[in-house]
Amino acid sequence: MTIAIEDLIKCPDDIPALPFYVSKILEAINDPEAGIDDIANLISKDIGLTTKVLKLVNSPYFGLPAKVTTISHSLNIIGLRPIGSLVLASTLMSEFKEIPENYVTMESFWSHSIASGIAAKEICKIKRLKNGESLYIAGIIHDIGSLVIYKKYPEKAKEILTQCNEYGKNLIDIEHESLGFDHAQLGAAMIEKWNLPKLIQETTEFHHQPLNAPTYKKETAIVNLADYIIHSNQLGSSGELRGSDLNKDILKLLELSMDDLALVSEITIQNFDEIYKALKNT
Repeated sequence: MTIAIEDLIKCPDDIPALPFYVSKILEAINDPEAGIDDIANLISKDIGLTTKVLKLVNSPYFGLPAKVTTISHSLNIIGLRPIGSLVLASTLMSEFKEIPENYVTMESFWSHSIASGIAAKEICKIKRLKNGESLYIAGIIHDIGSLVIYKKYPEKAKEILTQCNEYGKNLIDIEHESLGFDHAQLGAAMIEKWNLPKLIQETTEFHHQPLNAPTYKKETAIVNLADYIIHSNQLGSSGELRGSDLNKDILKLLELSMDDLALVSEITIQNFDEIYKALKNT
């Protein structure tokens, strides 16, 4: 059975479009000429999105001393990119709910994804990189292609995960044998369809082989390492129970030590519950 990703991507029932205002907000956030008022106006035009943002900002995760009641105030306090990251994460959790839970529950999947985003952002902080929010999104979204496979091809998904989890076979290899593509390639095609930044597309496509990433090698290595950390801590699951082994070449590329990984694990575990609750309840 070989399936063309191009045909799958065209089907709106399988690959939902991002809501109009979410797409516009993400475009504006990546536009250096767009200001807080421009983005506040976009958010305010969508009642559902306005409610979502205010719920997020007023959640215990941010621990603000007084209730925030306007979008412009939210953006001034939290910042444009963090709000954009949270809006996208919350939107994806809402869009991908009707997935068969025979192989992985949505709570487990999003726990793994959100924790991966937190870990990727923490690695950026350690390395003092500027792409923290983009890599937060990249960490959250890296396995998004798996959800479409679970929904569209449930029997194939069962066979793939059985081969992977019970017999120790490589997930990417089995997906190619069964479908003709893997979840990382499908996820990258979805991200391209949604017009998200090239960095997020590439980190998704190559997160299992980060050293093959053509442009964003370090960023992709960070997502791979975040994925490894979360698998090691057993924070949720995207279906693949074991995850990839630690690649020492990635540690060398990023100039990270095992102590650095331990610190990222500790901070991620500390922050995970409040962030997950904030996103889940919006």
